[in-house]
Amino acid sequence: MLGKNLPLSTLVNDPAITSIQLPQIGPLNLGTVGDIHADTIILAWTAMALILLYFGSVSSSLVVEGPGSPNQGIAEGIYSFIANLARGSIGEHRYKGYVPLLAGMFLFILVSNLLGILPWQVVEHMPGWPHVGEEHFEVAAATTDFNTTAGLAAIAILTYLGSGLVVHGVEYVKLFTIKPVMPLEWLDLVVRPSTLALRLLLVITADEMLRSAFLKICPAIVPTAVMGFEVFIALVQAFVFTLLTSIYVGAAVSEHH
Repeated sequence: MLGKNLPLSTLVNDPAITSIQLPQIGPLNLGTVGDIHADTIILAWTAMALILLYFGSVSSSLVVEGPGSPNQGIAEGIYSFIANLARGSIGEHRYKGYVPLLAGMFLFILVSNLLGILPWQVVEHMPGWPHVGEEHFEVAAATTDFNTTAGLAAIAILTYLGSGLVVHGVEYVKLFTIKPVMPLEWLDLVVRPSTLALRLLLVITADEMLRSAFLKICPAIVPTAVMGFEVFIALVQAFVFTLLTSIYVGAAVSEHH
């Protein structure tokens, strides 16, 4: 899990990086930026790059007639799954506009979760593994960093609040000012994103801690079963986060709000 989160201030002061010579510029001296979690950013970018590369390869070989390639079938299956989920939660007339966002959330969370499943703890301490200062570069799911899950939850809450405002206008804002209803609505603004962020963070972190423990206790066979269970959890958590986001949006745009 991303427990230590190598700060970017450490990364950019690494002589291996800052001594790089740029043509007509000189040494690459990035200076101290702050305690930005460099490992989380790199792993999140890795997840996004894998998603873009996969769907970029699929888009170049799409066919209209016939079954298409296996990769096209997988991509169409993912789209149909997210579209059906959005249709059921948001409604027939509005769901299409939310499919790209929900699909992006689902895929990013799923791929990020899957990236952390491999037993990286075994290879991280081998000679030649990248180091930043005195810390070895840690490979784990980006969703074990609260900054990632909180960011995803913030996107979810801004989406459903914005959707409610667009659909209902001033009437939606009044929900937060009417005294009998106001406490519940303001409590929702805290509880919903908090539960989204913490559920994903804690479950994925617990999975990685469980695998780490079994790798130390019984490194041969048992961790394989744990990793298989983690794949299932990775799918479930991506689905739950996406489902709850679509439900919140559906409640916000409901005509009977």
